[in-house]
Amino acid sequence: MESMDEAKKEHRRLVLRLRNRVKQKKRRDRYLNERERLLAQVTEMRSVLTELGHKQVVPTSLLPWKDVAGSLAQASVEARLSLQVLRDRCEAMYRLGRVMSAWVGSMSRRNNVPDVGRPFTSTPIVLLADAASRKLGLDWFTQHMYYNTDRMQQLCAFPSSGTVRDISVVDHENGVSDILGRIQIDCDLPLEATYAALHDKIWDELRGDTQAAMSEFLDADIIKSIDAKMVYRRTALTADESNYYVCREFATQDRIVFLFGNFSQDALQPENVRWRPRMFWYCLERLGAGHTRIKQILYNGPKVVHNQIVPWTSDADWISESFSDDPQFQQYERWVNKDWQPMLESDFAVLSSPRRRDPPSAP
Repeated sequence: MESMDEAKKEHRRLVLRLRNRVKQKKRRDRYLNERERLLAQVTEMRSVLTELGHKQVVPTSLLPWKDVAGSLAQASVEARLSLQVLRDRCEAMYRLGRVMSAWVGSMSRRNNVPDVGRPFTSTPIVLLADAASRKLGLDWFTQHMYYNTDRMQQLCAFPSSGTVRDISVVDHENGVSDILGRIQIDCDLPLEATYAALHDKIWDELRGDTQAAMSEFLDADIIKSIDAKMVYRRTALTADESNYYVCREFATQDRIVFLFGNFSQDALQPENVRWRPRMFWYCLERLGAGHTRIKQILYNGPKVVHNQIVPWTSDADWISESFSDDPQFQQYERWVNKDWQPMLESDFAVLSSPRRRDPPSAP
C-alpha cells in the first residue's frame, strides 16, 4: 500500500514539474517577443532621429493677431465677391429663363404646326439680341423643326410608294393660305451611299449657294458652339425684306434630315417690313439594305407686311396676272403652280441624281 501511495505522489510531482516547465516556456517566449518588438522600435526611432538630424529645423511661432485678422478680412471680402458673382449669375439665368419661356410660349405647338383652319405662321419669330438668348433660340428653333418632321410628312400625305412631285395650296377660308411642295423618290441605293451622293448638293441649297441673291453668314462663333455643320445666314431680297435662315442636319441610324427655316426678324439686323415664313425639309430614309426613300417638303406661309397678314385675295403679285373668269382661288392655285414649278423641277432633278447610275464597264 505504501508503495502505491509513493507512486501516486511521484506521478503528481512529475505532472506538476511538467506544468511548471510549460508555464516557464510561455513566459520566456513572451519575453523574447516583447524584446524583439522593443528592439525594432528602437531601431526605427534611431532611423527617424538620424533623418531629422540632417534636416534644417525651422523655428515655429504663432502668427500675430493682426496677421490673422487681416487674412480673415481678406477671406471675407473674397466670399462676399463670390456671393455677388453667384447672385448675378443666378439673376441672369432667371431673366434668361423668363425671356426664353415667353419666346417659346409665343410659338406653342398649336401655332407652329400647320392644321386645317389654323396656319402656323401668324406669330412672328424674332431672334433676340443677347448672345445667350440667340444661342438658345437658334438651337431651339432647329430642334423644333426637326421634331415636327413627322407631322409635316403626315400633313403632306405622302403615298406609301412611288414618285411624287407636286404643289398644293391650302385654303383656310379666312383669306389665308399655305403653300406646300412635296417630292418623293425611291432610290435603289443604301442610305449611306445616297447620303454621300446628295450631302454636298443639299448643303449647297442650305447655304444659299444655288440662289441668285447673296447670303451673309451671321453669328459664326455661336453657331459653331451649337453644331459644327450648322449655318445661320441673311439673304436680302429687297431693301425692306430679308430671309434670316438657320440651317441644320440631324442624323439617326435609319434617317437623315436636312432642314432650314427663317425667323421673321433678327433683333441685331435691319428691320423686316415684310416677310413670309419659309421652311424646308430634306429627308433620307432607309427602306432596307439597298433602298432609300428621298423626301422633300417645301413650305411657304402667307405674306406679312407691317405685322399684318396679307390675304391671298389681296396679293398683288398674282392679281396683276389674273385675267380669267374662273373662280379666284383656282386662278391663284394656277399662278402658284406656275411660279413654283421651275424650283420644284430643279430640286427634283438634284434629288433624282443618285438613281442615275453609270452603266457597267465592259469586262
